[in-house]
Amino acid sequence: MLTGKAEAATEAARRQGAELQRRARGWFYLMYSPYWRRHIAIYMGECDHGIILQANSPDELWRLMNSVAPPGWQAEGLLRLSRRKRASQPSKGGAGDETRRGQAGRRGC
Repeated sequence: MLTGKAEAATEAARRQGAELQRRARGWFYLMYSPYWRRHIAIYMGECDHGIILQANSPDELWRLMNSVAPPGWQAEGLLRLSRRKRASQPSKGGAGDETRRGQAGRRGC
């Protein structure tokens, strides 16, 4: 059970996480771990593998999120990820997929 200063700090971190969640517009699922005192973000966009980011501060996590998300993900005219259509069929894993994966590797997908 958290008490006193630890409880207040945890509550403040959760509020900061909620603000980041709002700013992320559905591209990330955010949470805070009071035990590890870490901010965590899970990328919700289409990707060949899961991307989980961890940081000590909300600002550090936001920088990591920017490095993983596609360009322009914060644009005002872009729909929230939850409202966008998903790809109709998953990739079959053909030879061309390796090239695309290699090119996208810098962005995390």
